[in-house]
Amino acid sequence: MRIAVIGSGAAAAGLLTGLQRWGPPGMRITVFDAGRRISEPPAAAHEDVDGPYYREVYSALHREHGFSFPPPKSHFGDTLPKFPVDDKPRLWKSANYGGLTVVWGGGMYPFSDRELADWPISAAQLAPYYQLLADRVGICGESDQLSEYFEDDFINRPPVRTSSVMARLAQTVNRAPKHSGGAWDIVAGSTRLALETRRGHERECQYTGECMLGCPNNSIWSAAQELDQFVADGFIDVAPYRVHSWEGSRLRLHEGSELRMSEPFDRIFVAAGCIGSTEIAMRSLGIPSGPVMQDNAVFSFPIFYMGKGASSDTDDYFSLCNLALGGIPADRNEGYAQFSVYPFFDHLWRYYAPRSLWRLGQEFGKQARWRVLLGRVFLAGSANRKFSFAIEDDEFIVRPGTLGESDHLIDGVMAALRASLKGSAFFVPPLRPPSHATSSHYACSFPYGKGPHAEVATSGRIAPGVYLADASTFPSLPSISPTFSIMANAARTAHASLQENS
Repeated sequence: MRIAVIGSGAAAAGLLTGLQRWGPPGMRITVFDAGRRISEPPAAAHEDVDGPYYREVYSALHREHGFSFPPPKSHFGDTLPKFPVDDKPRLWKSANYGGLTVVWGGGMYPFSDRELADWPISAAQLAPYYQLLADRVGICGESDQLSEYFEDDFINRPPVRTSSVMARLAQTVNRAPKHSGGAWDIVAGSTRLALETRRGHERECQYTGECMLGCPNNSIWSAAQELDQFVADGFIDVAPYRVHSWEGSRLRLHEGSELRMSEPFDRIFVAAGCIGSTEIAMRSLGIPSGPVMQDNAVFSFPIFYMGKGASSDTDDYFSLCNLALGGIPADRNEGYAQFSVYPFFDHLWRYYAPRSLWRLGQEFGKQARWRVLLGRVFLAGSANRKFSFAIEDDEFIVRPGTLGESDHLIDGVMAALRASLKGSAFFVPPLRPPSHATSSHYACSFPYGKGPHAEVATSGRIAPGVYLADASTFPSLPSISPTFSIMANAARTAHASLQENS
């Protein structure tokens, strides 16, 4: 059986894991991806983070991006491009081998039946695929109050090592009265991440705090790592071609300024990320405009700690999500709200500070890490932003849609968070937090079912022998980080497709 896989990100990694588990012997799998490869971390990246190498990378980032807020996350100075929306760069582009997982936060949370209420798939049906991916990738965390919501969260690695201030915040939230008639209950728990936390492992997190600049130890999982292992095992070949469209059982491939046809395949899996897969499907099916993509609304806010003991938490630290909070709505028609809490990491102000000022202010920065915590909350449902797509004069265009009706949701969930902190050493300002331009949670452009633009079977089949295998098929976009579900559902797609006669 000859199989084509388009894309190299999270969906492709999940799909290939499913094909490896359930595929017939003798498969020949070609992965088509023209993304540039992110190089291995340079030897200098293992230096002291206050050394000359890191100072120069920060200076180079500032020279390239100027006053960008928030500062760009990068792989040692290599940042991601963006799709333009209204002539302004706005949506992250999967232009790298490994897709957006090359620079991501590592969040690995399953969807529950509440998130899947309008899907043709249940949590029980997805569970074996979640387990398959958890065993392959690894998820850090521990059983806690969040486990009551997720029930089975597939944790199999030790939790992130974090500060006593974060532990106090979790205790404060969890001790607050619940089910008191408010619109939301807030609970706290350990963050679930695709992070290597096992002691003694070659990729064990070193807690340098420079996660936003790049991980010198490759401790955060990426799809590039997974695909490289598949190549090393002889399971796949990688063809460095960008796919234009499919025609029957063949692919149209970009080769310079020309298009050429591939050999025929028995199965074609389109796993290029929601935006990339949407473009390929529109070109293949002759759809000039119409598909709509959803993107979670996301807001950031500070949490001030005014208690004692923060000065003891100034050593090594982890600058991605240190603590997860869940906003559980009393109204089951509303969506779960997902919070991430970070320390005030050095990257936020080291990017802007001249070298001399940074060196003078390092000690202040260490104290600020645990005095000012950074919160981020994702909302779903009516709060989701929408973008539409069109192809004009052979150019793929992203257009802004509705912004979502988020005011009542963000006001309600923030009021519940403040109430849970009332009378404690933690304080959240009583202001509506600012919204980000994007959350990079892209989904729903070709949902399962008989949609307005194409009929997509629950197996992912959109045409004979052709399957969509990423978040483009999601019927809805919950607030929970979607990567784990993208991977698990892609593995399910692989399994389901092999049981069909396409």
